[in-house]
Amino acid sequence: MRRKTPTIPLVAFLVAGLLVSGCRDYAFDPDGSASPTRNGLVIAPVGIPFEVAYGQSVALEGTELAIEFSYVAEDNRCASNVDCVQAGRAGVVLTLTDSQNVRYQLVAHIPGLVATPYQVNDLIQFDGLRFQLLEVSPYPLNGVEREVKDYSVLLLVDSL
Repeated sequence: MRRKTPTIPLVAFLVAGLLVSGCRDYAFDPDGSASPTRNGLVIAPVGIPFEVAYGQSVALEGTELAIEFSYVAEDNRCASNVDCVQAGRAGVVLTLTDSQNVRYQLVAHIPGLVATPYQVNDLIQFDGLRFQLLEVSPYPLNGVEREVKDYSVLLLVDSL
């Protein structure tokens, strides 16, 4: 007697597993472990939010530009566990480097006490691209000291 194989449940299970394994919050793994590279840099997509750690550089897909999260200019956002009169803001410096090694700096800010990713933040236009700072992490907590190396930003770069 021939035994029936449960093909439909097995196929459904395999498809669900593939779908779940491909899910992640951002366009690539921030550590670059499973991402394509160009000149040793992880390639960040245009049109999809991606995360950049402090000091990390990524190549922008379809361009000759690399972007580095190079400096935390300020972080005076109201701590999430405190009541404040003002929300404050965080400011970061992003350094763009072109194929000729010419460097440009963009300064981006994000207000405190806003839901993130903050989709209505200002756009910065440069070289046919729009840059938008969506989040600066970690968010401040009263009594918790942060080192600059702990920071990361969530960016969206899009074509004009």
